[in-house]
Amino acid sequence: MKGLQFYIISQYFLPDINGDVIRLLNSIKALKRLGVNLTIITAFPHYPSGLIPPKYHGKLFVKETWNDIKIIRTFILPLPHKGFINRLLLYLSFTFSSTIAILLERNVDIIWAFSQKFFSYITGLASKLLHRSKVIVDITDIWPEAIVNTGYIKDCSFLFRLIKLFMCLLLKLADAITTLTEAMKNMLSSWGINQNKIFLVPNVIRLKSESTMNNKSQPVKKENFVVMYSGNLGSNYDFKTLLLAASKLRHYSDVDFVIRGEGEMEEYISKFIKINKLNNVKLDRKLLSERELVNYLKKADVFILPMKKCPYPDASFPIKFLDYFSLGKPIVCCAEGFLAKLIDKYKIGIVVPPEDPDKLINAVIALKKDCNLTKRMAKNVKDMVRHFSPETLEKAFQEVLSVML
Repeated sequence: MKGLQFYIISQYFLPDINGDVIRLLNSIKALKRLGVNLTIITAFPHYPSGLIPPKYHGKLFVKETWNDIKIIRTFILPLPHKGFINRLLLYLSFTFSSTIAILLERNVDIIWAFSQKFFSYITGLASKLLHRSKVIVDITDIWPEAIVNTGYIKDCSFLFRLIKLFMCLLLKLADAITTLTEAMKNMLSSWGINQNKIFLVPNVIRLKSESTMNNKSQPVKKENFVVMYSGNLGSNYDFKTLLLAASKLRHYSDVDFVIRGEGEMEEYISKFIKINKLNNVKLDRKLLSERELVNYLKKADVFILPMKKCPYPDASFPIKFLDYFSLGKPIVCCAEGFLAKLIDKYKIGIVVPPEDPDKLINAVIALKKDCNLTKRMAKNVKDMVRHFSPETLEKAFQEVLSVML
């Protein structure tokens, strides 16, 4: 595969961090081990605040190098990543600038249209037309169903049908499709997409629980039972149910909740804590290095993943789930669909229905009172980890690239 010119289109890249960037970094490692020559076309740093560093002001492109990989940074509007209109404008501005950037390149053999959603697919297909490149489309959220889950559109709307039609067209034009789970593959094949060109390229574990360092960050008192959420504070998570459960558990003086991260729900969470005087809930916005994050997460006794009740639970798969079970701690998950079945299958946590704070409370108390249960679940995690190892990712890419050559 040496000499293969492989381009990745991703709106997000370091120093911006989100689930897409984590998946991209793991994928880069796998592709480099396979000897692929990589170029990344990405936006100016902007996520999530919309604040673009001065060095990029007034420019359309900036070329950089990162770990011997060519990076082409392109223009994006300086808007915070909040609300449907802002997001749409961000996606469109990057689509415009990244399409110009890819059309100016030469010898583009393969494009992985990675992020953001079908907007990057447009850039990839433009190169397919001009350069006759092979295009791989990465599906980590199935649009438009995933947008319905967030509440931005309805599945009975004209916009839903329009996006669905456009997505079907783009996917049928792609040479290959990568996605995360068998459930997502089945959803895509139900659209009439050829199953033979859909490949599973799963997210893999990035955090190593054996990492150690002195960490001054103490989220809560060590003797307390800690229920922790860590990750993007986005609108696709049900923080209302989590906070209602915490409110009802305030009489347990030795149960504390930690919500760590950044995102558009910060203000809502902060106000809820203040108005309801929740002394048992800590909102922590500190940015941490990977090693600091590992030590921070080790403070948890239980992780919580509060997915919203939605019509299409299998349209997405949260990457923070992997961070959680990589630390060997039980997970209380408000979910339905594939994610709920996965947790039940491997017995690594307790699944409760979304939007049910009372059952969420029961799950937390059950784990608090039964240390043998938490130990059994921690042991079960070891059996599951192998399915999400970096080696799995490398094998998946070998399979995809074999049909591209």
